[in-house]
Amino acid sequence: MIPFFKQVLATLNDHQIPYIVGADSLVGLSEGTLCKYSPNLRLYLFPLSRGQLFRLALSLIRHRIVLKPKTNEGHRYYKLRSKTGLFQKDPEHVSLTLLRPVENGHLAFLGGHDTFFSNLDLHQTSLQRITLDGIDILLPPNLNEFIEHYKKELMAGFYKKHPVAFDSRAEKQAVQFMHENISIMNSAGISFWVEGGTLLGALRDQKLIPWDHDLDFGMKFESEAQMKRLIRHLRRRFYVSVKDFPKTNKIWQLGKYRVLKIYPRKNLIFKEKLCLDLFVYYEGKLPDTDETVYKYVVWNRNAYHRKEYLNAPESLTFYGKEVPVPANPVGFIEVKYGQDWRTPVKEWNVALDDGSIYKTG
Repeated sequence: MIPFFKQVLATLNDHQIPYIVGADSLVGLSEGTLCKYSPNLRLYLFPLSRGQLFRLALSLIRHRIVLKPKTNEGHRYYKLRSKTGLFQKDPEHVSLTLLRPVENGHLAFLGGHDTFFSNLDLHQTSLQRITLDGIDILLPPNLNEFIEHYKKELMAGFYKKHPVAFDSRAEKQAVQFMHENISIMNSAGISFWVEGGTLLGALRDQKLIPWDHDLDFGMKFESEAQMKRLIRHLRRRFYVSVKDFPKTNKIWQLGKYRVLKIYPRKNLIFKEKLCLDLFVYYEGKLPDTDETVYKYVVWNRNAYHRKEYLNAPESLTFYGKEVPVPANPVGFIEVKYGQDWRTPVKEWNVALDDGSIYKTG
């Protein structure tokens, strides 16, 4: 456990503030690794007074840890970061999700909706205390039973409800947006392809998947000039956000560009909710072999595809127009979604279920 996490837990213990390790952190802990699913630490906080919160924030700031209130769809939570310098901070953070008391239990806002935890399974007077890396941490009293009962809710952050779904109206907008992007990328001379859920829908359903929420493209990085030219072309028409790689040694540092998030413009300045994710792939070797592949990072996971899929993209007809797809698109999809990709699965998450994720050992 990193020192920052230890200090947060020690401070909560010193102030006798009741909490439990929560969400994917709790599931990971039960499977042997606290940060198995995320580099960040998730805690659920039982109700506390403003005075307790103020004293906690003061104690944390003495250790150069900043507690900031945040909101998610109107629900308050807190994010803690360790400041390593005036303009520097640790890439990892701790999130404190507030438990709200209701009759016979507590509610927590997780994954876009409220989750109910019964007092029979979770009550602050019956928490289990264990020692991990020299620090006492608090857990539900019957950990394995709790996870078996609530695992879906604990992992809700990986299966979020999204404000976009491809009903008939949204589908029409998304198709137009997709073809506009294809036209711009072709004119910019980019080697790219449709992938992810967009490709899955094209192959399996010959349409966008109704419960999908975005569009997925991939491209090969060739040069800085190439990227600047593409971003310039896209920004003439769309809102473009450039995402870099998380600054942690657990994540491959491949370059400056991890993914371009492209949105239709709204009133020239703002962006629509519809998004196209353009993942940037970099040629390189896998750490444990000499195999040269195309590497990328998605949902804070190292991932890759073999060169044979991406060196010579093919095309197929999708909504009446030709779209680029990986070579052997069925093989590509089988890597990502498994052999049973033809069976629709509504609750699927790239960070947990994607077969292209690089696994060590």
